[in-house]
Amino acid sequence: MGDRVILHSDINCCYASIEHLHHPELAGKPLAVGGDPEARHGIVLTADYIAKKYGVKTGMALWQAKQVCPDITFVSPRMDLYLRFSRMAHEIYAEYTDRQEPYGIDECWLDVTGSSSLKGDGLLIAQEISRRMKSELGITVSVGVSFNKIFAKLGSDYKKSDAITTMYKSEFKQKAWSLPVADLLCVGKSTNRKLALFGIKTIGDLARADEDVLNSHLGKMGSILWSFANGYDDSPVKLENTHASIKSVGNSTTTPKDLVCDEDVKIVLYILAESVAARLRENGFRCRVFKGRTAHSQRDNMGRWISYRTVVTTKVLCDRFT
Repeated sequence: MGDRVILHSDINCCYASIEHLHHPELAGKPLAVGGDPEARHGIVLTADYIAKKYGVKTGMALWQAKQVCPDITFVSPRMDLYLRFSRMAHEIYAEYTDRQEPYGIDECWLDVTGSSSLKGDGLLIAQEISRRMKSELGITVSVGVSFNKIFAKLGSDYKKSDAITTMYKSEFKQKAWSLPVADLLCVGKSTNRKLALFGIKTIGDLARADEDVLNSHLGKMGSILWSFANGYDDSPVKLENTHASIKSVGNSTTTPKDLVCDEDVKIVLYILAESVAARLRENGFRCRVFKGRTAHSQRDNMGRWISYRTVVTTKVLCDRFT
């Protein structure tokens, strides 16, 4: 059996790109989505590439973004609009495969292995999807083409924006192994710090590391990450409407900085809730039980970081944010 053909499509600066379409007067000007522009508080959810060149980052307070980019324009998030564009993007994807696995509103894996006889090889399909996104929706995507999901995502992250990158078996070591290990899926800040203690700074360092040593310090995640770095990932791209085995739907995020006011927390909760709701609708589910969880960190007397987790009830959220 030949290699699979997996694409990962990522809408570039999704929220900001869509807002630019609806604000043509802001063409060529820095723009960010997030917070309450009128009240001048909140955080940046996403910024366009012009704003990013000035140093504006996701999670940055609006006033900080204004300091580094005085000419920036802020717009409030419109999740219904972004979800509508996401659905239209998936309608385009569906013309090439029914094996779609969303990764948030703006990203999606596509297994086009069985589409080559009708639509051409993976690179040709990626080029056609990219062209159609621009001509039909007015937005750009970065697409990774590879033999598994891990390297397809690395491919879509490799060049921004409006780019297509292949990560075939014959070239993934040359292209991916020099990248920071933090670029690999499932390597968060905590894991990145642990790997750095062993001198593992790149994906190549991880691939060449002793798997047993990784296991002893990271548990089974050590083997998983070692396998990812070496190109071993056979996880399937889920069928679009396959939901028989799904018991729950959830989403989580770690903000770049601590959230210090209710408005910031409300925005993040809104984004997570919309993402979960979109997946519920896609699978024809209705929510009966809600469970929330928050976490924060602080240093102990030795200077080490300690994390605390708290279960949050629906009543607490409603009382606080509605």
